Amino acid sequence: MKNTSNLPAGVTASKNGKYFYWQCTVTGIKTFADSARFNSIVQKYGSIETLAKEFVLPTAKRYLNEGWDKESLSALIKANDGKLPALGKTKAPKTKKRFKRALKAHSIGSESIPASDTEQAKERAIYPWSSDPDYFKGSISPLNISEVTKNTCLYPNRYIDDQCFGCSIYEDCAFSAKFKAEDCKKKNPRNEVIIKQIDTSS
Repeated sequence: MKNTSNLPAGVTASKNGKYFYWQCTVTGIKTFADSARFNSIVQKYGSIETLAKEFVLPTAKRYLNEGWDKESLSALIKANDGKLPALGKTKAPKTKKRFKRALKAHSIGSESIPASDTEQAKERAIYPWSSDPDYFKGSISPLNISEVTKNTCLYPNRYIDDQCFGCSIYEDCAFSAKFKAEDCKKKNPRNEVIIKQIDTSS
């Protein structure tokens, strides 16, 4: 573009005429391009005047397509130090995709979510637990001491060093390494320090 003196409002050029500056009509964020790139953008819009009135950043367009409005975008830009974060640019981890596929297999239907001020209308999957807060609650059953102590001591920090002395579940415990009742009857079974009174009469 040779003539840079008659540019419409909102479009400016560098002193050497090699770069052009304008802004997004939705977000107000400024952008620029060299002369060749600028000319190709102008051709796409038909004229510089139309570009100045209708240009929207590609990132902003993606937000608008997702149901965001101008006010919501302004708040988002303000919260991000004047920048508009990319939307949908980061690929989801493979594990997340596998999780979504597995979750989808449990769907029993779908429901329509009406559009709001910030989101477009969309379909949401329905699962067996969607309206049942107790779906994942298990049944309550008493603890089977003999079953849970087959391979472990339930109170190692309290009784194993004391040769099971005083253990409240000793009779029902099935742990193969538990001490025998005879061990508990031995002198000083808990390895306690025995304090003897010193004779000071002499």
